Amino acid sequence: METDKITSSYRQNMGNVQRTVDVVLQREDENSILKILSSTASAYLDDIEMLNGEAHYVGGVVFNCLYVDSQGKNHILSDKVDINDKFENSVLNPLMKPICKIEVVEITTEILDDDRVKLTASIEITFDVIKTDEIDQIRSNDSSIQVLKEPIKQYSVVASGNKTFNLNETYDTKYKIERVLFTTAHTVLKNVTSGTGYFTVEGDVFVNSLVEVATDEGTELKNFMQTLPFKEELEDEMVQKDDITYAFAYTRPQDITVEIASNEQSEISNSVSLNLTVTVKYVTLRMTDQEIYTDVFSTTNKTNIVTDSFVLTKSTKRDNFKTTIEGQTTIAEDEPRIAKICAVTGEHITIANTGVVDGELTIEGIIYASVVYLTDDDVPAKNSVELEIPFSNKFDATDLSNEGLFVTAHIVDVEVKARKGKEINASVDVVFSVDSYQTENQVCVKEIELTEELLPRDYSLAIYIAPKGSSLWEVCKHLLVDEEELMSQNPDVVFPLEASQSIVYFKQRV
Repeated sequence: METDKITSSYRQNMGNVQRTVDVVLQREDENSILKILSSTASAYLDDIEMLNGEAHYVGGVVFNCLYVDSQGKNHILSDKVDINDKFENSVLNPLMKPICKIEVVEITTEILDDDRVKLTASIEITFDVIKTDEIDQIRSNDSSIQVLKEPIKQYSVVASGNKTFNLNETYDTKYKIERVLFTTAHTVLKNVTSGTGYFTVEGDVFVNSLVEVATDEGTELKNFMQTLPFKEELEDEMVQKDDITYAFAYTRPQDITVEIASNEQSEISNSVSLNLTVTVKYVTLRMTDQEIYTDVFSTTNKTNIVTDSFVLTKSTKRDNFKTTIEGQTTIAEDEPRIAKICAVTGEHITIANTGVVDGELTIEGIIYASVVYLTDDDVPAKNSVELEIPFSNKFDATDLSNEGLFVTAHIVDVEVKARKGKEINASVDVVFSVDSYQTENQVCVKEIELTEELLPRDYSLAIYIAPKGSSLWEVCKHLLVDEEELMSQNPDVVFPLEASQSIVYFKQRV
C-alpha cells in the first residue's frame, strides 16, 4: 500500500557539556607582574557541524589579564585560545539545526612567576536542536477502507544560517581618556519577528570599557557601561510572515573596536567611538495545516494496523525578565582598606538552575565581578576584590512551560559602593532571556494489512446500543459501515451521544 511522507520539526534539549580551557600569558616588556587586579574570559561558538551521533563545534575563548607593576602602572595581557571539540549524543543527526549557548562558569588565575600568569576558564555549552521527525502515512483510494482524519498544525524548517550587522556609537565622557585597556560586550535579543523575505531582530548590546583617565591626581582606572539598542532587518528570501524564527546573538571580543576622539569644545572631555559586529544564528520554522490518519478499518476485511509516533510543536514563547540583584562582600582582614573604588570589570553571570512551578519561574545562579580600588594607605596603591553574589529570583510566568526552558543571562550595569572601608555593596541590573517551548506526541497509521474477508451478515437489520459519549467513528467502526451511509439512516442522531442510544443500520442483501 502506498504512503505519504510527513515531516514535523520541533525544539528539543540535547544536554550540555563542560570543558576547561587555559592559557599562559607572558609579558613582553620589562614590567614585571606585581599584582593581578582582574582576569576575564569571553567564550563564543562560530560554527557547529551536525553529524550522526556527534556535534562538532568550533569557537574560542578570549582572555584578558589586568595587572600592575612595581611602579603602579597598568598593563594588559591578552590571548585567544581556539576551541575545536565535539558533543556526543546517539540521537544527533545531520538534519538537526543547532541552537546553542556558551557561558563561562568560572575563571581562576595563577601567577607562575614575575613574567607569566596562567588563566583557566571553565565553560559550559548547552545544546538545543531543531529536530525533524520523518514518518510514513498510508495512502488509500479503496472505498472499503475507512479512515479517521485528525487536523494538526505541523512545523517544518524552511531557513537557517548566520547573519551579521554592525553597530556604531559615539558617546561623550567627562574624563580625558588616555587609553582603552579592553572592552567586553553582551548581546540580548528582546524580540524576533518574521517578514516576507526577512526577519527582524530587536535587542540591546551591553558594553563595558575599562579605560585609563587623566585626573589632577594622575592616571586612574575607570569603567564605562553603555547600552546600545538595535533593530535590524536581516534578509532571507525563504522566510515568510508569521514564520517562527529562533535566533541567538552574540559579539566576539575581537569584533569590538574602541577609539578615542578628542572633543574640540573642551580640553578635558573626550568622545569614545565604538564599533562592533553582532552575529545572529537563526532557524526558521513554518506552520502548515495537515490531516493525519489516526485510525482505520475495512468494511470488507479484518485488518492488522501498524502505527507510528512523532512529535509536534505545541507552543513557543520568548520573554525577557529584568531585575536588580543586590549583594555584599567584606574584604579580608589582611587586605588593605578601601579609600576609593576605581572600576568594575570581569563581570559575568552563570545560571545554575531554572524551573517553572505553579506559574512561577525560578532562576538561580551566581554573579561575578572584580572591583578595583585604591587602598587607604599613606601611599595609595591599586588593589582588587572578587565579588560573588548568589541569587534566586522568581517571576510571574503563568504562560511558560517547564518542559523546555532555554535561559540566557546578561548584565546590564553594575554599581558598587564602599562602606566602612571594608564592605562593598553591589547593585547589578540583569536581563534574563527565556525561550519556552512545548511539544506533544501524535500517532498516525503507517500501514494496514487486509486479512480474511468478513462473513456476510445473518440479518439485514442491525441495532446497536451505543454507550453515552460514543463518537460517530466509534459507532461506524463497531458496525463496520462508512459514516455517510450510517448518518443517512440515522439523520436525527447527534454525536457524541449525550446518553446511550439505539443506532439502526440496514444493509440490503445482495
